[in-house]
Amino acid sequence: MTTIDSQYLRVFCALARHLNMSRAAQELELTPSGISHCLKALESDLGCRLFERNSRKISLTPAGLEFRVEAEAILERMGSARSKLRSWIDWHRGGLRLAASTTACQYLLPLALREFRESFPAFTIQIRPCTAQEAIEAIGEEAIDLALFVEPAPQGGINFIPLAEDELQFLVHPLHPWTKRRSQRDVAKEKLILPERNSETHSLIDNYFRHDGVRIKPFIEIGNDEAIKEFVRLNLGVGLLPRWIATTEIEQGALACVSLGRRRLRRRWSILHNASRTLAFPESVFVNLCRSVAGGLMQSGTRCEQSLDGRNPIKAA
Repeated sequence: MTTIDSQYLRVFCALARHLNMSRAAQELELTPSGISHCLKALESDLGCRLFERNSRKISLTPAGLEFRVEAEAILERMGSARSKLRSWIDWHRGGLRLAASTTACQYLLPLALREFRESFPAFTIQIRPCTAQEAIEAIGEEAIDLALFVEPAPQGGINFIPLAEDELQFLVHPLHPWTKRRSQRDVAKEKLILPERNSETHSLIDNYFRHDGVRIKPFIEIGNDEAIKEFVRLNLGVGLLPRWIATTEIEQGALACVSLGRRRLRRRWSILHNASRTLAFPESVFVNLCRSVAGGLMQSGTRCEQSLDGRNPIKAA
């Protein structure tokens, strides 16, 4: 049995709908003679008449009525398969517009995108380093697809997909007095090296110490974790970072990590996107990769070199 030409099926279904040669030809952008040729070829292939034709009208034969059900089902399945294939091609040749904090750009995105490229090698990736508020505005304007940040306060129209949590700790020079177990910590008098003021992390730090009646005044504000580590390594002040960002330096003895106290300061990392739409398949893959990378990295920050107990409290100013 020979395969039925899909063009013959489309001609048959169009003519079955219209029962008019001219209208069927117009729909398919063919000539009436082209419609007639396809129909004759299909009837010859099937070995039966599908239409009764006379000078006044066209009507389906009993065989034509039976075949119409099958032909329309075949064309529907073909259209569905073509749509799925087109979507698959679009996924593999599309693009992903991202916004991310400086920390995410430095530590999380490189590992996640390395794995993402394996599944979508032809994707174009655009990355916009910015603040969380700027990212939220860009999401609202449909200028970006996904944003990777420490989770900000709830915003209308924005959905948050949690990835992982980390814990901020004091990062100090190994010879700093705070590394001694019984040393008292007067944070207000310390030279603090903090993330830039318009970041979510800075707000979390400020609120944390305000709760204890401590007003902090940063010595340096900078939105670069690598720079913060270097300043601390040079003993220019005390940083506030999660341990996982400085694991290598801590293990090498170049830096030390000191807990803030019994009341921990945790951050939650999330993917932000427009709540009015469902994530496409490539976006879901990217989210899962970010969750895996963030979880793996931040597990290294669950331990602290020096723990704070009741014998070394933080003093209020």
